[in-house]
Amino acid sequence: MMTNVKTDAESSVTQGGFTLSGDLFDLPAGAVGMAATIEFASQEYDLKPDARIVPTYTGTERIFNLTGTGGGGDRDRYALGVEFSVPVFETLKLNLAGRYDKYDDITDVDGAATWSAGLEWRPFSNLLIRGSHATSFRAPDMHYVFAQESGFFVQVFDEYRCRRDGFDITNCGGANYSYFIEGRRRGNSALEEEEGKSTTIGFVWDVVDNLSVSVDWYKIKLEGAVNDISTAYLFQNEADCRLGQRRDGSPVNSNSAQCQFFTGLVQRVGTSPFTDDEIAQYRSFPINQSMTETRGIDATVRYRLDTDRFGNYDFNLGWTHVLALNEEGFPGSGIQDERDDPRRNLNFRSRLNWGVQWERGDWAANVNGYRLGSQIPWNNLVPGAPDRIAPYIIWNAGLQKKITDKMTIGFAVQNLLDKIAPSDDTNNSYPFMWNTYSPIGREVFANFNYKFN
Repeated sequence: MMTNVKTDAESSVTQGGFTLSGDLFDLPAGAVGMAATIEFASQEYDLKPDARIVPTYTGTERIFNLTGTGGGGDRDRYALGVEFSVPVFETLKLNLAGRYDKYDDITDVDGAATWSAGLEWRPFSNLLIRGSHATSFRAPDMHYVFAQESGFFVQVFDEYRCRRDGFDITNCGGANYSYFIEGRRRGNSALEEEEGKSTTIGFVWDVVDNLSVSVDWYKIKLEGAVNDISTAYLFQNEADCRLGQRRDGSPVNSNSAQCQFFTGLVQRVGTSPFTDDEIAQYRSFPINQSMTETRGIDATVRYRLDTDRFGNYDFNLGWTHVLALNEEGFPGSGIQDERDDPRRNLNFRSRLNWGVQWERGDWAANVNGYRLGSQIPWNNLVPGAPDRIAPYIIWNAGLQKKITDKMTIGFAVQNLLDKIAPSDDTNNSYPFMWNTYSPIGREVFANFNYKFN
């Protein structure tokens, strides 16, 4: 009835680098700055789960309803980079950078050159207009590559049985069509690198003394981003292939290689007096997605107030909002809007953070917090589900006193109001909330700092 489960994990990183920076020569508008770097890194890991929770374990001591993941491998990386800051005019500065990364491991990742270019224009002394464009390159995380046969449990929507029973997918709620299943997963050594492009345009405006506002618009597009096959995408295509038609009624060739691929990943229990062709298990593995693109706005307001009698105050307010989040899993599979899809996207559409810092003599205090925007319920197909889950607001505070030039004491409170994340009645698994919320309530910390030099 009781046992101990032990997993051994080891990892190591050995890395080094050399950086050279300084001014190269002078132009009429100022000095040309340069920075160059050489880097190398070698990393490895070994993750050994308890044999009784490995999905392939067939012994009599297998632990019921518990599974795990294992894997291990190594990778070497080398890189060269250089960056220039060029004052074109007194009010215009150009930034240029280039980099080459080389990876040595079992994947199809080899090496790639990336670059960036940016402009900073100051038409007035209190206004900075800036923009940049850059390319990116990223190798897949090591456990995406080296993961051994692993298991997990996940709640899925059984679209095939919903449509088979004659329902529209918006009318299939409850345990008959949404339930927990076991999944199997392993790494993929054929993964390639992720490549991307990013563009930002914005400004920084010093409105008056000690008050500044910054606003930036961004667009990021990734091709070949590594992620596991989405359950929503998989089970939609599996339903199309088993039924021979898509949601809109257009025909699908159930014998095509694509259909054989999707149906081969899903194992069903079949029909009997006690079963109704439910999903017993499905297989997942990481893939290079066709495309992921996001656009959004970042804004910040900062204000500083200095007083002789009541101390100095720093105020800051930050806001970010995702305007679009689109994904295409496979070429030609169609672009999915994921910004408001709770089954596929665990990020929040908007985030707000704020803070006030105060200093006077040897005393300092701060009050800060953040707001995570509202979310669509995890299973918004359930009849009676609310339109959105309430936003999540957290306050923190701290106070400290400088005793001597080397000694400081203080305390801090995280989650000052002991706020628990909003519950989602459509999410029927513990802790009945989004995985992106913190399950921790109020925390109180006492701090003591002493400097020896």
